[in-house]
Amino acid sequence: MPALTDPFQYKGLRLGNRLVMAPMATGMAEDHRATEAQIDWYRQHARASVGLVVVEATAVLPDAIILPRNLGIWDDAQIPGLAAIAGAIKAGGAAAVIQLVHGGGRSVRADLSVERIAPSPVALLPGPAPREMTEAEIQDVIRAFAEGAARARRAGFDGVEIHAAHYYLLSQFVSPRTNHRTDRWGGSEENRFRMGVEVAKAVRAAVGPDCLVFCRMHGVENVEGGLDTLEAVRFAQALEAAGVDVIDASGIGQSSLGEWEGQPFLNTSSVPPKGSPGGGFAASARRIRHAVGIPVITVGKLAGPGLAQGVLDAGQADLVALARPLIADFRVAEKLLAGRDAEIEPCLECMACFAAIRKGSIRCTVNKALA
Repeated sequence: MPALTDPFQYKGLRLGNRLVMAPMATGMAEDHRATEAQIDWYRQHARASVGLVVVEATAVLPDAIILPRNLGIWDDAQIPGLAAIAGAIKAGGAAAVIQLVHGGGRSVRADLSVERIAPSPVALLPGPAPREMTEAEIQDVIRAFAEGAARARRAGFDGVEIHAAHYYLLSQFVSPRTNHRTDRWGGSEENRFRMGVEVAKAVRAAVGPDCLVFCRMHGVENVEGGLDTLEAVRFAQALEAAGVDVIDASGIGQSSLGEWEGQPFLNTSSVPPKGSPGGGFAASARRIRHAVGIPVITVGKLAGPGLAQGVLDAGQADLVALARPLIADFRVAEKLLAGRDAEIEPCLECMACFAAIRKGSIRCTVNKALA
C-alpha cells in the first residue's frame, strides 16, 4: 500500500504526496473577487506540504452564492484574481484545482423574500421554500458550470471540481429527499443523476482532455429519505462514464429539521457529530473506489494519529483530504508526512470557523493567527 509521502500521478496530475487540502470557504472574497489575504491563505497552505489544493466553492452565477463573501467565476473580470490564487498555489509546490458550485435551495439571500431555485420546493434554509426550476433554468445552470470551468482553465488551474455534494444544487437533484420531480430530471435514479451527469459532460467538453475534472459527491448521506449507499456507488459510476477523472467522496454527517415561521426546513451539515471517530466517510469511499476505475479522495477528521495512513493501508482511498485540521494547524500536512502526528494542534470541533464565514473571514479558536 502507498505511504502518505509517496508521489501520486494520474493522467496529467502529478502530486508530491497523497495529502489534499479540501475545499473550505474562507469568507475572504470582496465583491466576489479574490483578495490579497485570500491569495496569501492559499500560498501558505501550498507551502505547508500538501500535494494538492482544492480551492473553495466558487459560484458559477451571481444568484448561486453560498456565502455573502463567496468567490465567483461567472465573469471574465474575476479571472485575474483566480489566476493569482492558482499561481500562488503552484509557486508553493502544490497542484491547483478549483471547486465550482451552485447553491440552489441553499443559495444565500440577504433578503429572505428573494426567491431561490431548486429541483423541487423543499426548504433547506430559513425563508420561503425555493421555486422548482424550469427546463430553461436547468440548461442555463449546465451552461454556467461549463463557462465557469473554461474560465478556471484560463486562470491556470490544473483541474476543476464539480460540487455535487452537501445539499447544494446538484446534490439536491441527486437525492430523493429533495428531488420530487416527475419529468426527466426526477423520479428514477437515472433521472435524478441526469443533472450531475450533464454538468460533468459539459464541463469535460469545456476544459478539453488535458484538464482533470473532479466531482465531490456523497458516499454516505445521513438524511432520512436521502441517497442510499448503493445509489451513491452507481452515481459515481455514472460520473466516471460522463468523463469525471477523480471522485471526491464526502458526505452528510448529520441532519435535522428546523422551522421558520411555521415552515419546516431540512438542515444538513457535512460535519460529523462532535466527538465522533475520525474516518466516518472512509468506508463508503472504499465502496466507491472498488466500483470505479478512477482515483478516489476521502475526507473526515483524518488528522488523528495514524488515521490518514490507515486510509491508504486499508485501500479506502487514493488520496486523503484534510479540512478543519488545516485551519487549526497550518503545519498539519508537514507533521503527518514526517510522522510527527503527536505534535499536531488538534481541531476542537467548536465550529467557530463555520460561524465566522457566514459573516466575514474565517476564524479559529485554536490557531492564534486566526483569532
